[in-house]
Amino acid sequence: MIERDIDVLIVGAGTAGCVLADRLSENARRRVMLIEAGPDLPPGEEPASIRDSFPISVVVPHYFWPGLTAEVRPGDRRPYQQARLMGGGSNIMGMMALRGLPSDYDEWRAQGALGWGWDDVLPYFRRLERDLDYSGDLHGSDGPIPVRRHHAGSWPPFARAVADAVIRRGYPCLADGNAEFGDGLFPTPMSNLPERRVSASMAYLDPAVRDRANLEILCGTEVLRLLFEGGRVTGVQVDRDGELRTIRARQVVLSAGAIHSPALLLRSGIGPGADLARAGMAVTADRVGVGANLMNHPAVYIASYLRRDARQPAHQRAWSQNSLRYSSGVDGCPRQDMFLFAFNKTSWHAMGRAVGSLNVAVYKSFSRGHVRLSPREASRPDVAFNLLSDERDRRRMIAGTRLALELLQDEGVRRRRLESFLPKGYTAQRLARPGIGSRLAAAGIAGLFDLIAPLRKAMLADGRVDPDHLLADDAALERFVIGNAFPMGHVAGTCAMGDAQAPAAVVDSQCRVIGVDGLFVVDASIMPTMVSANTHIPTLMIAERAADLIPNHF
Repeated sequence: MIERDIDVLIVGAGTAGCVLADRLSENARRRVMLIEAGPDLPPGEEPASIRDSFPISVVVPHYFWPGLTAEVRPGDRRPYQQARLMGGGSNIMGMMALRGLPSDYDEWRAQGALGWGWDDVLPYFRRLERDLDYSGDLHGSDGPIPVRRHHAGSWPPFARAVADAVIRRGYPCLADGNAEFGDGLFPTPMSNLPERRVSASMAYLDPAVRDRANLEILCGTEVLRLLFEGGRVTGVQVDRDGELRTIRARQVVLSAGAIHSPALLLRSGIGPGADLARAGMAVTADRVGVGANLMNHPAVYIASYLRRDARQPAHQRAWSQNSLRYSSGVDGCPRQDMFLFAFNKTSWHAMGRAVGSLNVAVYKSFSRGHVRLSPREASRPDVAFNLLSDERDRRRMIAGTRLALELLQDEGVRRRRLESFLPKGYTAQRLARPGIGSRLAAAGIAGLFDLIAPLRKAMLADGRVDPDHLLADDAALERFVIGNAFPMGHVAGTCAMGDAQAPAAVVDSQCRVIGVDGLFVVDASIMPTMVSANTHIPTLMIAERAADLIPNHF
């Protein structure tokens, strides 16, 4: 047993956990411990694959939870990546700095998350950011997270051609997608610097924060379950180097993400009481919403081999220059519910610079999945997304893919591309792993593809996408979408916030787990409905606001 005089124990050093460790330890009288299952990344010692402002780290296997899978749709189970290292997903995500729409947060408030409407959360968005382009009432100027944009003059040829095609279809241009909330094309805001990533651990756990006497960081330590006395949490049981230990604390905050936070609650007897009882587990708190309401953004990516004059310059690291937010018009769906973006390169090497992609996603999705305890291995979460199970999501994904195909056939875009195809995931991931071997192999393949068109066409044939065929055959387009749509890394909703009297709510508006004293959840799992944005910046906001809500007295 490890006896500590710990006031707040934070489980998970991902995006939210890093914010909380910094903000909560600002009070020197409050002793804080941050626990992370993966390795530490001390400032200045991050691997080059993580520091890069292009997301190379997404293909490095040991940055992720081993063996994690998810059922994308019934009968279709695949490996699914969730980061397992200091900084969590902020070290592997694409660094898009989208907040979502005011209506997203007003919807939270309407569903019982009082104090989480747009006017309530805007100050926390401002507090976390240092916008390098804009100022004013909607932007922050001295936060730890830089926000910048690649303006139109710097867009490389393929991305520029897609933007021009979008504009020809009548969509307006917006200067700032985080301040202008209608339909339109805008420069993609990014949460990095030109030369490097700025993850949550880099931004919030700098050397000065780590040197605080009241903050202890414990990495390589997996939390197995929560401990209780009566109805109050008293600490956690952990596995550290194969040894079981107990750590006691006055308050515990789960920030392990929308898959592992509910899994830890379930392993600790907090969840649907009937299900837990059938599994032979003692019920600590009967909360039917734990693990339910699993949300994600479904997406379809279509790659294209680019002509040489359409490629991004080697010195330009960015992978997203512009984005289109638009309204599907589907009945029962809000406005600005769709997102489309072009990548002018898809990896760091020569082959990646030769391949662009056009990507479309449903950014206000309604399909819901779940996280449960695996009947085969209770320590591993059973994840099912039920992607496109809601008819509105299916219809919008088909219509969005149709738009992407039409853009690929636009005359200006066609002048910039050759074959369109679906990349072979295994081959692409092998090439993308950092190393001299990958660099040489990718350069060799790109060189051959440029010189020998028949070879290129033959090698891409089994993944070839024929826009004309799909646009002319509705049934073929639907099969294509259902077979190729995938869940992005935007996992949320499994410990939903709401009115304490609502049966499906897991935490109240103060982020307290309903029915348990001293226990909080602070991460993307508490989102009651999906945000119209990548989840990184909203998760930072959640943690910034939660740090002001967690009691500062004992």
